[in-house]
Amino acid sequence: MLTINTNLSSLIVQTNLTNSTLGLNQAIERMTTGFKINGAKDNAAGYSISTNMSTKISAYLVAEDNASMGLDILDTASNSIALIDNGLARLRALATQAANGTYGETSLDAINSEANAIIDEIEREFNLAEYNGVKLFVPEDKEDTPSANLVNDIQTRDTSQMTALADVNDTTIISSGTYSISTASELAKLSDMTNAGYIQGGEFVLAADIDLKAYSSGEGWSPIGFLNYNTGMAAYFNGTFDGNGYVISNLYINRPTEMYQGLFGVSQSGTFKNVALENVNITGGSGSGALLGTADCSSNSTVNITNTYSNGVIDGSDAAGGLVGAVFEGSINITDSYTNGSISGNNSVGGFIGEMRDASTIISGSYILTQSTGVNGLFIGSDDNNSSNFTITDSYVSSYYDNKNIDYVAGYGQQTSSSGATGGVSSYNDGIPPSASGSAGIVISGDNIVTFQVGIHSDSASQITADLSFALGNLNTLRNIGHSNGNYLAEIDKMLAAVSTKQTELGAASNRLESVLEEIAIQYENLVSSRSTIRDADIAEESSDYIKMQILQQASATLLATANQTPALALQLL
Repeated sequence: MLTINTNLSSLIVQTNLTNSTLGLNQAIERMTTGFKINGAKDNAAGYSISTNMSTKISAYLVAEDNASMGLDILDTASNSIALIDNGLARLRALATQAANGTYGETSLDAINSEANAIIDEIEREFNLAEYNGVKLFVPEDKEDTPSANLVNDIQTRDTSQMTALADVNDTTIISSGTYSISTASELAKLSDMTNAGYIQGGEFVLAADIDLKAYSSGEGWSPIGFLNYNTGMAAYFNGTFDGNGYVISNLYINRPTEMYQGLFGVSQSGTFKNVALENVNITGGSGSGALLGTADCSSNSTVNITNTYSNGVIDGSDAAGGLVGAVFEGSINITDSYTNGSISGNNSVGGFIGEMRDASTIISGSYILTQSTGVNGLFIGSDDNNSSNFTITDSYVSSYYDNKNIDYVAGYGQQTSSSGATGGVSSYNDGIPPSASGSAGIVISGDNIVTFQVGIHSDSASQITADLSFALGNLNTLRNIGHSNGNYLAEIDKMLAAVSTKQTELGAASNRLESVLEEIAIQYENLVSSRSTIRDADIAEESSDYIKMQILQQASATLLATANQTPALALQLL
């Protein structure tokens, strides 16, 4: 039918021309972008899936970089530890050489000089090793800090304006004021005046390192303060003693039958801070500790110990502790302190406190490096009659600790939960110390754990951790190689074992990261392949569609011209 007003043929051709033009444009877009899905309108489900895949692919690329950097930091740490291992191996050779009796003083001096130079280099490497601003090694023993290896560095107090204890009359009663102590004889004077009842308070501040070697024969040092149950006589040190960052060395006591032995014998309300005790050698009776024999707080008072450490040998018949032998009634607070040595006894042997009775103890920010296998409890040897409460927080036992089977906080007795302490200790039965059901804040692994984000999710499966902290023990105890007959070989072997263990741990972590890199490569390849299947354009197919749409467009244009002539034919009939 020929019509003038309606040109149906032209409308049909126009519609097809529009469709072919749209198809042509789509083919051009797909060929120029390489994607068959260029927006949600193309394929809503496919667009969502491919976008999610793209997000994961980007995350995997970052995770791959993270794992590679993790390998780099572990390799750096391993190389630094290898240097430390070489230094320790040389130290062992020097210790073996020095143990031979064929060397004179000059030769031994040369050996000691080299040994100290190696120790200095080990400490430097240990302290300065870092990667991209991250300190590699945080020492579990926290020894490489200034001020006599105290846990917390301090600003040494100026003692020049203080009254020297040497200038005080021996019979002067001291209840207040601040006094300086610079020599072993002045410290011995403090002991004499305390035991005579003249020290009733006051503060005593060290002004220099003190070597007690002069009191290393016979019964040795006379503790500051005493308590004799047989005679009823007692003298307590209830003042403040500030070590001021200086070291008291070579404390020697040999009184195996006398109670309450230590630098201080007995205190009810004393305060002890910044005290460094090195090379302690104590053989005492019940209630023996490096710093304090007994805290006898019968008046419900408190003894405070802060930023203090001891290393050496303590052997007490009962109630032997790394810092305090026994605590009776009242309370004792120990903060930011540590012990490192051999502690032994018949009963109630603890890394910090030997025995507690009707007392309350809080230990925080502290740790133990004790090498003894004879302790009944890591921190507290025993609660004698299940009458004491103790809380241990933010404290740990070094992985360098020899007897790793001792995983309890106290040997026997009870434990209350407070401030992060968990679990309890059951009664002591059949001579076998029980295990605590909780760790009471103890962190066995140290405090420099590095976490590598090697996955694309937030769960633990996407993370790998590596503990860079490890204990070398007290390197300063090796500085006398060639000058004394210490058991250096055994100490060095422990350090070598610690280094070897850490190398093994780092090697295992490196193997895990290498495995992660392989797994990431597989996941990445599979995701990219899947995304390509969903979104990538087949150029051969799109080029065919392009030519097809181009031909259809040209045909439609030609037919449109013909269709537009149809009304003119109708006019010819008129």
